[in-house]
Amino acid sequence: MPLDSGFADYLARVTADVPRLASTAPDARRERMELIARRFPAPEDTVARTDTWIALPGRELAVRLYRPRAGVLPGIVYLHGGGWVAGSLATHDGVAAALARDADALVASVHYRRAPESPYPAPNDDAYAALAWLAARAPDLHIDPQRIGVAGDSAGAHLALGCAIESRDRAGPRVAFQLLIYPVVEPVFDTPSYREHAVSLTLTREDMQWYWRQYLPPGVDDDGARAVPTRDSLANLPPAHVVVAELDPLRDEGAALATRLSRAGGQAALVEALGLPHGFLRAARYAPSARAAQAALGAAARVALHG
Repeated sequence: MPLDSGFADYLARVTADVPRLASTAPDARRERMELIARRFPAPEDTVARTDTWIALPGRELAVRLYRPRAGVLPGIVYLHGGGWVAGSLATHDGVAAALARDADALVASVHYRRAPESPYPAPNDDAYAALAWLAARAPDLHIDPQRIGVAGDSAGAHLALGCAIESRDRAGPRVAFQLLIYPVVEPVFDTPSYREHAVSLTLTREDMQWYWRQYLPPGVDDDGARAVPTRDSLANLPPAHVVVAELDPLRDEGAALATRLSRAGGQAALVEALGLPHGFLRAARYAPSARAAQAALGAAARVALHG
């Protein structure tokens, strides 16, 4: 399908209002993502927010909690996208709030350490620490420890999958569900979707090669599955809901991930958002088709965690 007309209008507005990258440096990418979030905010909502910190050896993690209503709810650890380099609590505030509302769950959005200053395994360590913290604090946070999910978009989905793998291997907190939205899976750049959408308007093949170099530079790779999930068995992982975007370079690796999870004996649903590119979640207010896809994935999380 061609690019969705609502999303095309949104991109035209962004292009007119926010300068294109003059530099590919990490700070420039971060600043542009933050600026887009400020110029094109999510709609107002009634989801309650609480900012807190997780104290860890030598560092603290900022976490924003989203509660749609009172009572004991499922919990979801949310890990934002941005190529492990950009993205923040602010850029994904509306995304996390919408998930809390649509899934009827408490969402803990995590500002993990970012590359290149903190490459692998720092982002993964922070993601898992947040999962362990949420599970340990379940009574205080009024969440059901048997109904905790992990979720993320793009590089955040990669970290969420890594959490599920690590929790399985370490006999850690029980993860009941994975929501993996246009996930980054492995540094393989020759799939048909990478070739077809190499110069996508929201993410390019060159971008992803650069992001992988920041996250996994020479000398830090331990050959583990947290860095590249397909290096290990995907058996005995929680049920997954994988969302891919039709016009995304990452489409095929997300679809292949769902197939691999199923072949390993797990439950994995695959949904393709037609006419949409990578990163469509943050355009949900401005493109009805993006909002429809967002509502559908939130509903899937609700069924999985409340069923």
